[in-house]
Amino acid sequence: MPLTVPPPQASPSSALEIDDGVIEEARRRRRRRHLTAIALGGAGAVALAASALLIGGGRGSGVEGRSSSAQPLKLTLVHGRAYIGGRQALMGVVPSLQAGNVGVCVKVVSDGGCNGPLPSVAYPVYGGPGGVDGEEKVGRAGEIDAIFVARGVAAMRVAHLGTFKAEAAPGLPPGARQIVFYRPPGSPGTVISPGTLSGALQSSELAKRGPDLTETLLNAEGQAIPVGISPVFTLPNSYWEGTQPSPADGRCAMSSSLAGVRTAWGQVATVIAPDPAITVPGWLTCLHTWYTLDGSSYETAILLNAKSPGSPPAMLWGAVPLAGHPGTVRIPAVEREIHFRLPQYPGRELISREVLTPPTVARRVGRAWVLVREGRSLAQRIALLDSLRVTRMEISQRQPRP
Repeated sequence: MPLTVPPPQASPSSALEIDDGVIEEARRRRRRRHLTAIALGGAGAVALAASALLIGGGRGSGVEGRSSSAQPLKLTLVHGRAYIGGRQALMGVVPSLQAGNVGVCVKVVSDGGCNGPLPSVAYPVYGGPGGVDGEEKVGRAGEIDAIFVARGVAAMRVAHLGTFKAEAAPGLPPGARQIVFYRPPGSPGTVISPGTLSGALQSSELAKRGPDLTETLLNAEGQAIPVGISPVFTLPNSYWEGTQPSPADGRCAMSSSLAGVRTAWGQVATVIAPDPAITVPGWLTCLHTWYTLDGSSYETAILLNAKSPGSPPAMLWGAVPLAGHPGTVRIPAVEREIHFRLPQYPGRELISREVLTPPTVARRVGRAWVLVREGRSLAQRIALLDSLRVTRMEISQRQPRP
């Protein structure tokens, strides 16, 4: 079921409207998430003037809806939950399912990035660095910049802007916090993620676009946290399509006894090894497969303990026991509808669906999770999950190939 939350008091009821140019520009910013907004306010929220800065959020770019005018939007924070124009703003972190990857997908509103790393001692940020925002200036509706951090990060200082506190928010992984700041329309400057050196920019066009808004993570004493960017932990994998046999060198394999199930495609890790860098519980995807059944598609995976593949994996984020099915858990969908208008369809309201966490069911099989997402209904997901049989799970640890 979709996540439902009460609307904030005194919030506008109109749908979000952003012009075509703004949404197309935002879609280009794949590694940073910026959300157009105006001055902040609303009951139970933090109210700020248009020239002030915000508090509290995730990383990449994202806006929602389109219209023929770029009307400023209103952002409201209620108990850590963000609303834009009175509607819940979808943002958060979910595990990556790419085979051989130990990582996350990070999303803010309608955009984001996948397969970035989990927090480590070297870089305590979900999804890793966002890189450099080389835009000349903020658009006509203002901008929200957001990042998710692990325990130990108390705040973030943004050069020329201020210091912003890391705050808890519903739906984040255990211990995760969010940091958000606001930039008013027309603000110049280049936003630089923590640990990203700006010296290389001085000879480029970016250096001409305003001051470097360098982000620095801070601990509880207000001291800068040294960070170093390390590569994403990804092991070798093999890909196949449904018409082909699964790779012989794959470390995991799975089949379904349900009549009519077909494999669309799959990806399997060919090496199993622990990720020694992560500081939070995580999962290594051994197998990632899409099945089809009666016109529906299902995403499935075998997840191992990322720190110690031979040990039982941690509980999945957001999982709750599934009544009537001992040993099975479900992760309710986190999604919402977006209502918007396009200039070419005057007078017509369009609806699309934003999904952060697809509806999911999972059960433990030995030292792994077997997971099923998507499908038309909970009953269908359960039926497919019950039909899945793990036919190979060779999880002895080996060093990844150079």
